[in-house]
Amino acid sequence: MLERRTLGHLPAKPHTVFKHNGKVTTEYVFTRDGFAGGFSISYHEDAPTNMKSAEFVSFDTTRMLGIAVPFHELPNARRHVKTWEAKEGKDLLDSRTAIWLNDTTRLSVVRGQIQSEYAFSNGQFDELWFIYEGKGTLLTMMGALEYGPNDYVLIPRGTAYKFLNQGTFEAFLTEGSPAIEIPAEYKNPHGQLKLEAPFTHRDFRSPERLLTEKEQNQFLNIASLVSNTVTMHSYQTSPAKVIGWDGSVYPIVFPILDFLPKTGKIHLPPNLHQTFSSPQNFVVCSFVPRLVDYGEGAIPCPYPHSNVHCDEVIYYVRGNFTSRKGVSERSASFHPMGLPHGPQPGNYLASVGHKSTDELAVMVDTFQPLYLTRAGLELQDPAYLNSWIE
Repeated sequence: MLERRTLGHLPAKPHTVFKHNGKVTTEYVFTRDGFAGGFSISYHEDAPTNMKSAEFVSFDTTRMLGIAVPFHELPNARRHVKTWEAKEGKDLLDSRTAIWLNDTTRLSVVRGQIQSEYAFSNGQFDELWFIYEGKGTLLTMMGALEYGPNDYVLIPRGTAYKFLNQGTFEAFLTEGSPAIEIPAEYKNPHGQLKLEAPFTHRDFRSPERLLTEKEQNQFLNIASLVSNTVTMHSYQTSPAKVIGWDGSVYPIVFPILDFLPKTGKIHLPPNLHQTFSSPQNFVVCSFVPRLVDYGEGAIPCPYPHSNVHCDEVIYYVRGNFTSRKGVSERSASFHPMGLPHGPQPGNYLASVGHKSTDELAVMVDTFQPLYLTRAGLELQDPAYLNSWIE
C-alpha cells in the first residue's frame, strides 16, 4: 500500500527462530495476490491459528450486506439518498446500512454504536471508512491508530480490527475488491509518492503503538465475513499478542483536509481529485476547500457531462455545494452512467467570478453499474429528480 513500515521487535531475518522474553514466537505472513503482492510479517506470542471454535453468527445481516433492487424495477435516474435517516445499530455490524452495491463494491452508511464485544475481519473487501462523526482508537493486530472526524481509515481485507469510539459515530463506508490502494499513477518507479502527488508519505498514519494486554484480549472473539456469511471464531489465546511487525500492508489513517487540490486557469476534470482507487473497478475522489479557476471568463462550476462508463456517488460532508441544490450534509447523490447531469439551473453561470469553494465531499465513481438496495430505496428523496427543471 505504501512503503515498508515497522513497529516493535523483529528478528534479523524472516522465517528464522525468534525468541522474546525467552519464548519462541510464531511468525505470521499476511499477503495479497497470493504470495505475489504486498505483504507484512508479524511475530506473535501465541499462534494466530490457536482457535477453539467456529460458529455462525446468529444476527440478521440483511441490512449490512444489502438486497439489490433489480434494474428492471427502477428507472435509470438521478437519485438523492438521505443517509441521516438510516437506522442506527447496536454494534459494529448492525450499524451498517448498505445503500449501493455490485460484485466488487459496496457503499454503506454506518450509524450508531460500533463498540462490539468482538473484533471483525472482512475477508471479502478492503474497507475505506470516511468518518463523519466520531473519534477514538482503532485497534488492530498491527497496533493502535487514533482517528477523528474527516479522517479516511483504510483497513486491508482480512485485518481483524475493533473501534473504541467516544460518543456518537457516523461514517460513509466504501468496501472494495480485490483491493483499495493509493493510485499507482501517483508513485514513481521507486514506489515513492511523486512530488506532484496530491499528498505526501507524511500524511498517512500507520499504527503508532502495539496493543496493551487489555486491548489484546479484545481479540479472543473475531467475526469474519467471507462469501456473505459471518462466522464467529473464538481463540484459546489472543492472536493479537504481537511482539512486532514490518511490511507494506497495514491499516492507515489519512485526513481528507491533507489532500492538496490543484487549480487551473479553466476548470479541471474531477479525476485530479482522485485519492484512492480499486484498479478497474472504482476511484475515490476528495473535494476539499480550494481556490477555483482563475482565467478570464472561467466557469468554476462543473460543466454538464455524461459519465458514459461510470456511476457516480457523492457523499456531501459540509460546506457550500456550488453545483447542487436540495442536498445537505450527509446527503448522498447518485448519477448513473450515460445520463447527462451537472449543476442545477442557475448554478453554472452564477459561479463565474468566484475565487474559492468551501465544499467538503467524497465521490466514488464505479466502472460497473451500481444497484440501489432495498434499504437505500426507502431513504431516497423523490423530489431530487426534478431539481434540474428550469
